[in-house]
Amino acid sequence: MELSELKNLYDNLLKDEDFDKLDLGLGYPNIFQILRITKNEIRHSNFLSWLLDPSQSHKLGDIFLKRFLREVFLSDRFDGIDQADVEGMDLTKVEVHRERKNIDILIELENVVVCVENKVLSKEHSNQLKRYKEIIENEFPNHHQTFVFLTPEGYPTRDESDNYEPISYEFIVDSLERIVSVYGESLNEKIKNYIKDYISSIKRELRGTDKLTELSKKIYQNHQELFDFIIIKRELRATVKLTELSKKIYQNHQELFDFIIKHKPDAVDDLSEIMNQEIQKRGWILGSQNKYCVRWLTPRIKDLIYYNTKTNNGWKKKESFLFEVIIYPPTNNLNFKTVLSPCDPKYNSRRVEEMLLEIKESKESWGKKWLVNINYKYKFIYDEMPSMTNEEMRVEVNKFLDRIAPRVASVEKKFLEHKDELINLKSF
Repeated sequence: MELSELKNLYDNLLKDEDFDKLDLGLGYPNIFQILRITKNEIRHSNFLSWLLDPSQSHKLGDIFLKRFLREVFLSDRFDGIDQADVEGMDLTKVEVHRERKNIDILIELENVVVCVENKVLSKEHSNQLKRYKEIIENEFPNHHQTFVFLTPEGYPTRDESDNYEPISYEFIVDSLERIVSVYGESLNEKIKNYIKDYISSIKRELRGTDKLTELSKKIYQNHQELFDFIIIKRELRATVKLTELSKKIYQNHQELFDFIIKHKPDAVDDLSEIMNQEIQKRGWILGSQNKYCVRWLTPRIKDLIYYNTKTNNGWKKKESFLFEVIIYPPTNNLNFKTVLSPCDPKYNSRRVEEMLLEIKESKESWGKKWLVNINYKYKFIYDEMPSMTNEEMRVEVNKFLDRIAPRVASVEKKFLEHKDELINLKSF
């Protein structure tokens, strides 16, 4: 690279309004980032246990606790307890324990106990989840026993997936944002700011979904050549003047550059974005999704699908049915599913499952609330993604989409056969 070229790239960055917006945004104080505890599991567990305890100084009462319990009891893993039971519970005597027998958070109710294992960055180890389950079974033999695996993305546990309900920090964010929106005017201003800062830190550091993170990705993509030269490649073996200039540019904006590089799109981001693009090219319509889950409908069945009005199923658009692909590198698979979500009581999703079971490849779901009737796994070597160009990745994505297209078509055909009935179910 010539010295004049580097100067020109730097000048273009300085003229980018988004760069100024990011600089301004990062200057806004956030108590969790100031204390550098945004990725500390113990601190997250401390703050969450504080929010979950109705007797604490936040003055939220049992609002957050109720929402959390409803989400846990929505699971079909736990017999004898349902989200509808929460309203009838006496939550005045709840006890929220931290690190009891090394369990991150333990919620003890009159006849229900909730064991929460919180994983921010660390992994499962030493059969700890199995040990915690045995502790609960021994100490609370007469309670309804429920187990939660809380992670940034809502991943299932590796070894105890039949016993632990996976919950994502996305649910924590959605719940707290709703609380601030609905009860904000009655909240103490300091408490409200703490909660807002916590929401921001989760989005930025754990989920990568806050506005500044998205802005930094945009800046990186628009000025990738400059960032790659100065920070990533570190191949600064040109002239002395060129090396000195690059160092000076970095030192002038170190916090901004570090943030942008830290949050630059990764291989999973690229794969998810390419899959979204190719799905739309096929005329399919994107639905509720996140970084690791791509979901969609086809235009011909979009208006046959029910949208929840009361039940929070974790999907932002609250669809009752979606096609879904799980992008999860540890499995070395792309996992395609048809998914019927938990629905409002008035909607007969079981009847929709009966329609799906008429398809040859379909199988009865093992779950009771999340119903998966078609499940197809496609071998995909994630380790090869960093060395692939976007076009090479696009080719591989389309190979996969070609494989699942007949399955999508079979579901579409079956729903259209039951078009009138599906419309009636929606309007019941």
